Amino acid sequence: MNSKSSKQCIDNLGTADRARPATEPARFRASAEAEVMHGAQGYLDTLAAVHRHFQPDVYLEIGIRHGASLALAIHSRVAVGVDPAPDLRVALAENVRVMSMTSDQFFDDNPIAVLDKAIDLAFIDGMHLFEFALRDFMNVERHATAQSVIVFDDIFPNHPLQAERERQSGAWTGDVWKIMPCLRKYRPDLLLLPLDAYPAGLLLVANLDPGNHVLRTNYSAIVDELTSARAPSVGVETLSRANALAPDDPQIFAIIDRCKAQRASHSSQA
Repeated sequence: MNSKSSKQCIDNLGTADRARPATEPARFRASAEAEVMHGAQGYLDTLAAVHRHFQPDVYLEIGIRHGASLALAIHSRVAVGVDPAPDLRVALAENVRVMSMTSDQFFDDNPIAVLDKAIDLAFIDGMHLFEFALRDFMNVERHATAQSVIVFDDIFPNHPLQAERERQSGAWTGDVWKIMPCLRKYRPDLLLLPLDAYPAGLLLVANLDPGNHVLRTNYSAIVDELTSARAPSVGVETLSRANALAPDDPQIFAIIDRCKAQRASHSSQA
């Protein structure tokens, strides 16, 4: 295990990876208003705190970009990053394995052969379209446990243009924001904690149920409901981050500590 602290990992990252500003080609640049980004704390700092508290044995990341967030997995025995076109710009610890493939391909193959056991913590930051985010969640939960935690990126677009399914701005979340109302409606059993992280929010999901088939059974109908012409546009509640928690809110870590304790208890009884 790499002995560097999470803070050192973050400090060693370039500015673009720490803050993740709009760095896309000029053809995607919109007005300054449409490119605005907000958040009480950088998403990498928030993820680092989750890693420190939870110390997951098995960590999975979907969509690794330059490797900035994957580099935080220094507390895990196994850490796997999945991306069809990784562009690594940071050094990764020896416990990290990068799979150059889509997440669908990864889960269609034999993920346990790579992960070794059930996923403890997952970070979903893949394709910025709702149906991909939903499918990633279904697949991760199926290979997790009731004590696992899943974190979504990009749930809070800062401007309506950032929330469009077809990219029109440098700062772009797509319609990943729809994952929160989807899970609220179809999986009220889940615990959802939206976090006011920079630049586009995070969603922490706990109380997982790997045996729940509601999303899988209704997948096509859900996607049609939330991506067709009838689907609602991003609303004020999402844009204003209503009810979002500060990334250092104590109840976040209380949930993580509870999951960690339950995981330890379950392991001792196995």
